[in-house]
Parts: sequence; structure tokens; C-alpha cells
Amino acid sequence: MNIYYNSSFEIVSILLLISVFTFYIAYKKFYFIQGVNLIVIFRGLVLFLLLLLLFDFKVEKKGIKNKKLPWRIYVDKSLSIKYHKQPSASAYKKGIQKLLAQMSERGLSLQAYSFGSSLDTLKNILDLELDANSTNLGIVADHIKKDYKNKIAGAIILTDGQINQGPILEDIGNLISVPIHIVGIGEITPMRDVFIQSVALPPKSVKGDKVNIDVLISSIGSVKERINITLFNDKNKLIGSKIITMSGTESIENIRFQIVPDNIGKNNYLVKCSALPDEINIQNNQQKLAIHVLKDQYNIALVTGSPSFNTKVIKSHLLKNGNNLLDHFIIDEKNFSSKIKEFLEKKYEVIIFDNNPIISSSDKWSSILRVFAKKLISHNSSFFIIPGPETDFKSLSKYLKIVNIDAKLLPLNMNVKMNWRFLDSWTSLSPLAEESKFLQQKVHSYPPQIPAYNISNIVDGEKTNVYANYIKDEKQSPLLIIGEKKLVRFAFWNSIDISSLKYMLSGSDFSFVFESTIKQITNWLMKKSGDGEFIFRTDKNSYQQGEEVILTGVSTDFNKKLIIDDGLVELYQENNFIGSKNLFFDLKEDKYKSKFWAPKPGEIYYKVIITRGLDNFEVSNGTFMVKASHIEMNKIVLNNTRLINLATLTNGNFKKWSNISEIINNINQVEEPELYISAFLLRTNYIFISLIIILLSLEWLYRKKIGLF
Repeated sequence: MNIYYNSSFEIVSILLLISVFTFYIAYKKFYFIQGVNLIVIFRGLVLFLLLLLLFDFKVEKKGIKNKKLPWRIYVDKSLSIKYHKQPSASAYKKGIQKLLAQMSERGLSLQAYSFGSSLDTLKNILDLELDANSTNLGIVADHIKKDYKNKIAGAIILTDGQINQGPILEDIGNLISVPIHIVGIGEITPMRDVFIQSVALPPKSVKGDKVNIDVLISSIGSVKERINITLFNDKNKLIGSKIITMSGTESIENIRFQIVPDNIGKNNYLVKCSALPDEINIQNNQQKLAIHVLKDQYNIALVTGSPSFNTKVIKSHLLKNGNNLLDHFIIDEKNFSSKIKEFLEKKYEVIIFDNNPIISSSDKWSSILRVFAKKLISHNSSFFIIPGPETDFKSLSKYLKIVNIDAKLLPLNMNVKMNWRFLDSWTSLSPLAEESKFLQQKVHSYPPQIPAYNISNIVDGEKTNVYANYIKDEKQSPLLIIGEKKLVRFAFWNSIDISSLKYMLSGSDFSFVFESTIKQITNWLMKKSGDGEFIFRTDKNSYQQGEEVILTGVSTDFNKKLIIDDGLVELYQENNFIGSKNLFFDLKEDKYKSKFWAPKPGEIYYKVIITRGLDNFEVSNGTFMVKASHIEMNKIVLNNTRLINLATLTNGNFKKWSNISEIINNINQVEEPELYISAFLLRTNYIFISLIIILLSLEWLYRKKIGLF
């Protein structure tokens, strides 16, 4: 036993000396009075005890005692447990209740838990619901490892070993240093099931190309049946059917459908396989899939009023892309009637005005303004306006109003070259363009431009953005405007000398500026992949909770060399962030990939974020559905071999459910010496305070007895 005190106040020592001195004087003065000696003793003891309180004495006692280490019981509450023939759900609960009672009777310390996708304290086994959507033994292992410092004797796990979340059993066993005894639930012969294991098809295709859809059909249990595999389009029209024979306890068959997608853009399909007569789980008998179809060629009309330096560089750029079919119209007053008819009748994905209209044909272009506007809408064409040195700006202003741009002519003295820069919004058009961030910072490194108009107003700002601005005297006016009106995409380069970006930067570090700018604009106008240059998709449209989700992404640009960057996938449900997953690039398959477990049921919204340097860019987004899980039903069988391995790795024992009573023979009480420390302050100890009260009471009684009152 050790006694410690804190004398932080020096005055306590002074008070002690004064008290002793006062006690001595009192004794010398009254020693002749009969009976005062005993009173002085009482007073001295009380004074001594009170002085102890002033010194804040703490009494500490150390020792060693044996501590019982608890046994952990982990009960599998996943949905698959309920569908085993032996034991039944009722027998399962009663058997565990009996095991817990036997352990308690032996005086063993117990801690009971239930687990599925999460871990919960088990209060009453009879109230346990066997409804967990997945099985994750990893959380059991983590729970055991977390409490190594508190020490446990070992663990007993009751499960069928059908793990569909978390680490594999071998990895779990290698990380645990206490014995794990396992009771295996169910039969080693699996229940019969036929299911679609996977569907493989390219994420993108070119219109007119044949697409192979490879469907992998698997079976478990004893199966010898003819299975019908069918393929439907999004209008529920049957477009393919094949019959196969599944035979054996575990068999795999690959079926290929070959299709030619009908529509440009996203094409949805549904593949189904027929169910067995006694099949429990039929949710895995169908799967949705999708493919993004790109146009084989993009029809582009370059409409020139009068050829200029701009014309040559624009035309050269468009012809470089093998996917472009270019019609070049030079329309002036003389050939207007013949050329305009041909132009208006043909459908184009993109129409480019190059130095058009010019003064000589401006009246005729004004007369067909409404016809041209209807053509844009009816043909779903995009519109790219690039003025030139001979453009009739009054006439062109009327065409700009089609896309809600109010352009006013500049005063003559304002028709001078001006510096300009790309804005942050440029990266949203093509977030991973190699030059995007670079271009934003190089304000004075590429040629100034000559403005065509003073842009006073842009209507419908929600769908229209400015991507580059002129800079002069801290005032900014638009150079590049891109937007959308009534599904018509448009772009306007507010300069008459765009060709200078090509000629004046040739051979410099900025030689890419012209090609990159035109390429990103035209790619967006062509609607190659919606709003971006990447297509990302999940391998399915819907999943069971706990099922693996595979998200892949590819570039839509056939000529682009893919730049490999890090990234992640953010997941949201009902506008709430629920987690993020790693995104990596698979060099072998030449695509981005992310793999993760499907979260709780409901619609999941995802964002694909690419990291380049210190910047993050959202390059794609989408949704998928998670159904109330039946993944536990995919394979109802006792994972006998792996559970035995797990028990062996941890120096434990494996018993089947029929031999559950034998598990108690492998469980003994384990004790461990434990250092303990008990301490108390005198001022807070009831015995010490009681002693002071008793001494004062005895003094009072004695004084009364001898008549000193």
C-alpha cells in the first residue's frame, strides 16, 4: 500500500505548526483539571485527522488477480440460413439457445452477437430475424482483432460460410490469433439454381456495325434441364432466342447473340433465362444491358460566303477526322438559288457559317431566315458561327438571334486586336482536354483577336456559357459562346481572324491551340457522347444489395490517345453522399474500371471524378438501381471446405450442425492474471469521515460524564 499527498499550499505547514503550538499551550494551562487528559487525546486525534484532510492524502493499493476471458458467440442471421432444410429456422434458434445455456451453466463468460452485413449485440436469440441481405465475416474478424487488448478466450461462429461481402475466409484466418470454433449450417449439396452469371458487350459501337453479346449462364445443384435464353429490346420485342441444356452439379454455358443496334445513342436490352420448376431465386434469371451507338459518319456543312484565310484552316481540320463527311458550299449572289436548295434539303449534324453572309448575298439570306431556323430544329442540327473579314454583320446578327445572342456592331475605332483568355468554364466542355488548364493561364502567349461584335446580351443563360473573354481595361466581353436552345446546340467565335491561331502559333509551344479549340467545340456540337468525351456505364442497370458493381469507362473520341489519370466514383442516394470508391485504369482492357459492393436498396446516383494534378473533374454521371437483396439466395449450400480451413488456421474445430453439442467439449474457461490498482482520497472516504464523527461524539459523551458541560 502506498500513500501519496499533495502539499501545494505552503500555508498548510504553517497552520500545522500553529495548531500543535496551540494544543500544547492549552494542555499546559488545563492539565490540573480532572479528566482533561482523555479529552486532549480526543481533540488531538480529531485535529490530526482534520490536518490530514488539508494535505489531500490519497491511498493506493496494487495487486494481481485472475480475470475470466470471455468467449465470443457470432450468429449468422443472413437470409440464406432460413432456406436450408436442416436445421429449420426454429431449430436453429433453439439449438443456439441451448448452446448458450450450457456455456452459462459451466460458468463461462459469454458475449453474443449476430451478423450479416453489420454486427449487432444478440439479446434474445428467439427474437432473431434471419433477414440480413448479405454475409460479411470480415466485420466479425475486425471485431475480434479490435479487442485483442481486452483479451478474449476465443470465438464460436455459426454460419453456412456463404460470404458475399468482405474478405475471403483464408485472409480472415491469417489475421486472427485466438481459436475460432465453427458450427457449419446447412447441407453440402446445394439447392438448384440457374442464373445469368455475366453479360459482356462493348460499351460503344458505330452505327451499322454488328455487336456481339456474350451471355454466361451458370447452374448449381443437380441440374439436367433445357433452358431458354431470350433477348429483348427496350420495347419488349423479342430479337433473339436460344435453347441450351444444363447438366451436372455446376455447369457453365456461353451463348452469343449478334445484333445491329437500331438507334444512335443509348440502346437498352434485356436478357432472360427460363427458371427451374423448383428454383427459389429467380431474380438472378434476368439482366439489363445497354450500348452507346455512335454515328458512322457525321455530315457537316461548311457554308462559306467568301473564301478567306479562315476557310482553309477550318476545312483542313474537318477533313482530318475520318468520321466527318464534309459538304463545302460557297454561296454568293450568283449561285445562291442553286446552292441553297441543295443545302436546305440535306440533313447535317453540324452547320458552320464561315465568313457568311457577305454583303452581296445578305438580302437573300435574310429572306430564308425562318426556313433556316426550321431546318435547325427539324434536322436537330448544331450551328457554329465563325465570322470573317467580309461578313455582313447586320445580316449575321439576325442569325445570331436564332440562338438568343444579341450582337451589336462595334464602333470603327474599336475594330482592333484584343487580348483574350479561356475561362474556368472551358474545362466543363471537355474537362480532360490536355490543354484546358494550360490555356486558361496563358493570356498573353497566343495571338490577339479582332472582335466582330460587342455582345450586349445572351438570353437563356442556364444553357449558355461564355468560355473565352476579351480583356481590355479590366472590362470583359465574350469571345467564345456555346449553348443550347430548343435542343439545338450552337457555338459562336466572336472574331474575324480565327486563322491567326493556326498560322501565328505554328512551330511554337502553343501550336495546338487552334486544333484543340475547334476539335472540342465540334465534338460537343456533334453530340458524340452527350455532353462529354467519355462513356461510363455499370455492367448492369440493377443489382441485389451486396452484389459486386463493375463500372467501366472509355473515350468516345476514336482519334484520342487516352490519358491515364487517377479518379474515384462518388455515390449518392436521395441527394445524400453515401461513399466513394476508387477508379483505376486497366491497361490490358484499355478502359477505366471501378469495383464496389451495391449499397442499400434504392436508386443510386454516381459521379465519376478524374484527378489530374491538383484538379478534380467530373467527367460522367449516371444511376443504377439496388433491389431489396436476394444475393443470399444465389447459392444456398454449406461452404464446408473453406470453413474447415478457417477453423484449422486459427487452431479451432469445425462441427456440423448435427454435432453442435460436441462444440462444448472444445471450450474451457481461460483466465489471465491482471494487475489491478485501487485508490481513494481520504477526504472522500466514508470510513475516514465516520471516524472523525465518532471521535467527536465520544468526546461529547465523556465531557457529559465528567460534568464539563
